[in-house]
Amino acid sequence: MAFDRQFLDELIARNDIVDVVSNYVSLQPRGGSLWGCCPFHSEKTPSFHVLPDKQLCYCFGCKKGGGVINFIMEEENLSFPDAVRFLARRVNMPVPEEEHSDESRLRSRILSLNRDAARFYYDQLYSPKGAPVLEYMKNRKITRRNATNFGLGASADEWDGLLTAMRKKGYGDGELLASGLAIRGKNGGLYDKFRKRLIFPIIDVRGDVLGFGGRIISKDDPGAKYMNTPETIVYSKRRVLYGLNLAKKSKRSNIILVEGNIDVVMLHQAGFDNACASMGTALTTEQLQLLSRYTKEIVLCYDNDDAGKVATQKALTLLNNTDFQVKVLELPKRLVDGEYIKQDADDFIKFQGKDAFEHLLSGSESGMDFRMAQLKSKFDLKSDEGRIGFAEAAAGLLSTVPNAVEREIYTVRASEAAGITPDAMKLEVERARKRARYKERREQERRDLN
Repeated sequence: MAFDRQFLDELIARNDIVDVVSNYVSLQPRGGSLWGCCPFHSEKTPSFHVLPDKQLCYCFGCKKGGGVINFIMEEENLSFPDAVRFLARRVNMPVPEEEHSDESRLRSRILSLNRDAARFYYDQLYSPKGAPVLEYMKNRKITRRNATNFGLGASADEWDGLLTAMRKKGYGDGELLASGLAIRGKNGGLYDKFRKRLIFPIIDVRGDVLGFGGRIISKDDPGAKYMNTPETIVYSKRRVLYGLNLAKKSKRSNIILVEGNIDVVMLHQAGFDNACASMGTALTTEQLQLLSRYTKEIVLCYDNDDAGKVATQKALTLLNNTDFQVKVLELPKRLVDGEYIKQDADDFIKFQGKDAFEHLLSGSESGMDFRMAQLKSKFDLKSDEGRIGFAEAAAGLLSTVPNAVEREIYTVRASEAAGITPDAMKLEVERARKRARYKERREQERRDLN
């Protein structure tokens, strides 16, 4: 949408770029401007500078920069209109054309609808229709206080309970469809998306209800175990973390990333109020940028099955070139009737208790320790063939480590595991780094040609 130039000029004037950037970057004066480490890419030496007199910022490393609106667009992963709204809210400034924009009006209506739907689900939890969900929560030992903290609710075993309630509040069918709360059936009629489920409102760090997650309450339910709001004008699963609106307030210095909504709820109840979860998707760069505003240390605590290990490896790869300190909390399998079965964070808290989880948390291994251990498990290190294979694979992994000191430490450890000299291992790592640089250069040349 187009904004009036006079409005934009006033918005920029009231959002001093130094004040805004300082919320994300530690700035130090140098040579007539302010310098800090770039928030858009990983670096150790500050190359990001802010010019107060020109109200501009620029990074000499990644070449990104511009005015205060451009900065917020990049840092918050927002479109231009949303960045304008963000800055307007920051200084309590009304957006004059909001009422004239169909998109803005729909966005506002859906946020309002989601808020009313969250209240409806919450109220229904403690009504006769919510009794099955409430019983499920009691069996899971979710306290009422914790349920209130997360705004948990219930969808009844009926087709149009929410639809009827929201229509009475004046919301149209188009809005109900656009929000993802309603689905159109084959006969053309609408019905509730969430039925007979425990409802988790998905709330962003500003307190807006963006969407919902729903979990079945019976193993006999043929539906999907978890169901989430689809992508909408207000909800993008790549840009939100469940529970971060609460975790950001934690006094703990790190943030624990788990897989499921219920894991987040139960960890908070056990005192680990720094837990949050990615919304049924692999960790994204947008989510990492969001996390960087609240912590410098991430603890990955995914399920201890094969899928969880793959998710951990992918997350570690994504985190490799960031400034986050990364640790991995591996949950041990649980022995049941002579068989070891997987556990998630909720299971562990339930059967081993919060003290045992605190012990695991304090002993979390570094991300590289986890990756090296996983790598070693794939090779027979008692055979020459296995040691050679491990050395080659380890060299490829270590070649991706940007920090020279960390790379040196793990190169020595890898040489010990492979039964070769540190010099030989270091040579393999350097060869792998050269191959990677060559490959990257060739890919860049192809991109330039296109």
